[in-house]
Amino acid sequence: MKKYINNLRKIIGHQKIIHPAARIIIENDLGQILFIKRLDNGKIGIPAGAFEENETIEECIIREVKEEVGLEIVGLELIGVSSNPNNEIVTYPNGDVIQYFTCEFYSNKFEGKINVDNEEVKSARFSNFEKYKELPMIEQQAFKSLDFYRENLKVRVN
Repeated sequence: MKKYINNLRKIIGHQKIIHPAARIIIENDLGQILFIKRLDNGKIGIPAGAFEENETIEECIIREVKEEVGLEIVGLELIGVSSNPNNEIVTYPNGDVIQYFTCEFYSNKFEGKINVDNEEVKSARFSNFEKYKELPMIEQQAFKSLDFYRENLKVRVN
Protein backbone atom coordinates (compact mmCIF):
# COMPACT_ATOMS: atom_id res chain seq x y z
CA MET A 1 0.00 0.00 0.00
CA LYS A 2 0.99 3.53 -0.55
CA LYS A 3 2.21 5.94 2.13
CA TYR A 4 -1.08 7.89 2.29
CA ILE A 5 -3.16 4.79 2.98
CA ASN A 6 -0.60 3.44 5.44
CA ASN A 7 -0.79 6.68 7.43
CA LEU A 8 -4.59 6.52 7.45
CA ARG A 9 -4.56 2.89 8.56
CA LYS A 10 -2.38 3.77 11.57
CA ILE A 11 -5.21 5.99 12.77
CA ILE A 12 -8.34 4.03 11.81
CA GLY A 13 -7.18 0.43 11.62
CA HIS A 14 -9.16 -1.82 9.27
CA GLN A 15 -12.32 0.34 9.19
CA LYS A 16 -13.83 1.07 5.78
CA ILE A 17 -12.46 4.10 4.01
CA ILE A 18 -13.70 5.66 0.78
CA HIS A 19 -10.89 6.05 -1.69
CA PRO A 20 -10.62 7.32 -5.29
CA ALA A 21 -9.02 4.92 -7.74
CA ALA A 22 -8.66 4.16 -11.44
CA ARG A 23 -8.69 1.09 -13.66
CA ILE A 24 -7.97 0.74 -17.35
CA ILE A 25 -8.74 -1.48 -20.31
CA ILE A 26 -5.72 -1.52 -22.62
CA GLU A 27 -6.30 -2.89 -26.12
CA ASN A 28 -3.63 -3.71 -28.69
CA ASP A 29 -3.88 -3.49 -32.49
CA LEU A 30 -5.11 -7.11 -32.65
CA GLY A 31 -8.13 -6.33 -30.47
CA GLN A 32 -6.63 -8.17 -27.50
CA ILE A 33 -6.90 -6.87 -23.95
CA LEU A 34 -4.07 -6.63 -21.43
CA PHE A 35 -4.76 -8.87 -18.45
CA ILE A 36 -2.57 -9.22 -15.38
CA LYS A 37 -2.19 -11.97 -12.82
CA ARG A 38 -2.12 -10.53 -9.31
CA LEU A 39 0.40 -11.59 -6.69
CA ASP A 40 -1.88 -10.94 -3.69
CA ASN A 41 -4.70 -13.33 -4.64
CA GLY A 42 -3.52 -15.10 -7.83
CA LYS A 43 -6.54 -13.87 -9.81
CA ILE A 44 -6.54 -12.18 -13.18
CA GLY A 45 -7.29 -8.50 -13.42
CA ILE A 46 -6.68 -5.35 -15.40
CA PRO A 47 -4.27 -2.60 -14.40
CA ALA A 48 -5.70 -0.49 -11.59
CA GLY A 49 -4.74 1.35 -8.49
CA ALA A 50 -5.39 3.90 -5.82
CA PHE A 51 -5.15 7.65 -6.23
CA GLU A 52 -2.17 9.18 -4.45
CA GLU A 53 -1.65 12.62 -2.98
CA ASN A 54 -0.71 15.42 -5.37
CA GLU A 55 -1.64 13.68 -8.62
CA THR A 56 -4.54 13.85 -11.06
CA ILE A 57 -6.68 10.79 -11.77
CA GLU A 58 -5.08 10.59 -15.22
CA GLU A 59 -1.61 10.65 -13.66
CA CYS A 60 -2.79 7.93 -11.28
CA ILE A 61 -3.69 5.42 -13.99
CA ILE A 62 -0.66 6.27 -16.12
CA ARG A 63 1.58 5.69 -13.07
CA GLU A 64 -0.18 2.44 -12.15
CA VAL A 65 0.21 1.03 -15.67
CA LYS A 66 3.90 1.95 -15.70
CA GLU A 67 4.44 0.41 -12.24
CA GLU A 68 2.45 -2.76 -12.91
CA VAL A 69 3.32 -3.65 -16.51
CA GLY A 70 5.98 -1.20 -17.73
CA LEU A 71 3.92 0.37 -20.53
CA GLU A 72 3.70 4.13 -21.16
CA ILE A 73 0.11 5.22 -21.80
CA VAL A 74 0.10 8.06 -24.36
CA GLY A 75 -3.65 8.46 -24.85
CA LEU A 76 -6.60 7.98 -22.49
CA GLU A 77 -10.37 8.01 -22.74
CA LEU A 78 -12.57 8.22 -19.66
CA ILE A 79 -15.30 5.61 -20.22
CA GLY A 80 -16.96 5.29 -16.83
CA VAL A 81 -17.23 6.18 -13.17
CA SER A 82 -18.05 3.34 -10.82
CA SER A 83 -19.10 4.18 -7.28
CA ASN A 84 -21.81 1.62 -6.53
CA PRO A 85 -21.02 0.16 -3.10
CA ASN A 86 -22.40 -3.20 -4.27
CA ASN A 87 -19.51 -3.39 -6.72
CA GLU A 88 -16.77 -1.22 -5.26
CA ILE A 89 -16.23 -2.50 -1.69
CA VAL A 90 -13.14 -4.66 -1.27
CA THR A 91 -11.94 -6.46 1.84
CA TYR A 92 -8.25 -7.23 1.56
CA PRO A 93 -6.57 -10.34 3.01
CA ASN A 94 -5.17 -8.26 5.92
CA GLY A 95 -8.70 -7.11 6.87
CA ASP A 96 -8.55 -3.60 5.41
CA VAL A 97 -11.87 -2.50 3.88
CA ILE A 98 -12.04 0.08 1.09
CA GLN A 99 -14.99 1.44 -0.83
CA TYR A 100 -13.56 2.68 -4.09
CA PHE A 101 -14.79 5.57 -6.22
CA THR A 102 -13.26 4.46 -9.50
CA CYS A 103 -12.67 6.26 -12.77
CA GLU A 104 -12.54 3.76 -15.62
CA PHE A 105 -10.34 4.39 -18.63
CA TYR A 106 -9.66 2.88 -22.04
CA SER A 107 -6.52 3.15 -24.14
CA ASN A 108 -5.18 1.69 -27.34
CA LYS A 109 -2.33 4.19 -27.39
CA PHE A 110 0.74 3.03 -25.51
CA GLU A 111 4.47 2.61 -25.95
CA GLY A 112 6.99 0.09 -24.75
CA LYS A 113 6.93 -3.60 -23.99
CA ILE A 114 5.40 -5.47 -21.10
CA ASN A 115 7.86 -5.63 -18.22
CA VAL A 116 6.57 -7.03 -14.95
CA ASP A 117 8.97 -6.44 -12.07
CA ASN A 118 7.05 -5.34 -9.01
CA GLU A 119 5.30 -6.41 -5.81
CA GLU A 120 1.75 -6.46 -7.22
CA VAL A 121 1.73 -8.33 -10.53
CA LYS A 122 2.99 -11.85 -11.26
CA SER A 123 2.50 -11.71 -15.04
CA ALA A 124 0.82 -9.72 -17.80
CA ARG A 125 -0.15 -10.47 -21.37
CA PHE A 126 -2.58 -9.56 -24.10
CA SER A 127 -5.39 -12.10 -24.50
CA ASN A 128 -8.73 -12.56 -26.21
CA PHE A 129 -11.34 -9.95 -25.24
CA GLU A 130 -13.70 -12.65 -23.91
CA LYS A 131 -11.30 -13.41 -21.06
CA TYR A 132 -12.85 -10.43 -19.25
CA LYS A 133 -15.62 -12.81 -18.09
CA GLU A 134 -13.03 -14.40 -15.75
CA LEU A 135 -12.39 -11.08 -13.97
CA PRO A 136 -13.81 -10.31 -10.54
CA MET A 137 -17.15 -8.50 -10.83
CA ILE A 138 -15.57 -5.23 -9.66
CA GLU A 139 -13.35 -5.19 -12.76
CA GLN A 140 -16.00 -6.46 -15.18
CA GLN A 141 -17.75 -3.12 -14.62
CA ALA A 142 -15.13 -1.43 -16.82
CA PHE A 143 -16.15 -3.61 -19.76
CA LYS A 144 -19.81 -2.67 -19.27
CA SER A 145 -18.65 0.95 -19.26
CA LEU A 146 -16.68 0.42 -22.47
CA ASP A 147 -19.74 -1.07 -24.20
CA PHE A 148 -21.90 1.83 -22.99
CA TYR A 149 -19.30 4.39 -24.07
CA ARG A 150 -19.02 2.91 -27.56
CA GLU A 151 -22.80 2.74 -28.00
CA ASN A 152 -23.67 6.16 -26.53
CA LEU A 153 -20.45 8.19 -26.87
CA LYS A 154 -20.71 9.23 -23.27
CA VAL A 155 -19.32 8.16 -19.91
CA ARG A 156 -21.23 5.50 -17.97
CA VAL A 157 -21.89 6.37 -14.33
CA ASN A 158 -22.98 3.60 -11.99
